[in-house]
Amino acid sequence: MTPTRRFQFSLNISPDEYLAYYRGTAKYIQTTTTSGETIKFPASPLKKYLTHNGIHGHFEIEIDKNNKLLNIYKINVKSDDKGIWL
Repeated sequence: MTPTRRFQFSLNISPDEYLAYYRGTAKYIQTTTTSGETIKFPASPLKKYLTHNGIHGHFEIEIDKNNKLLNIYKINVKSDDKGIWL
C-alpha cells in the first residue's frame, strides 16, 4: 500500500472568486493548513462542494508520496469558543 499524507484546512471562497476557477483563468488553490504548511492543489475537485454561496468549510486533502492529489473531503470539525480547532 502506498503511503499517503493528509492535510486539513479551511476555505471561504465567494461565488465570484470561484468563477475564475470555473472559467479556467485560475487553476490552483493555495491555502495554509491547520498545521501552518502552505499547500497548492487543482481547484477542479472542489466543484462538487460549490453552492450558490461559494465554497465554505473545513476540508481534508489526501496526497500520495509523489504529491498527487488522491481525494478531497469536506469534514466537520469542532472549535472552542475562541475559534481554535480541537
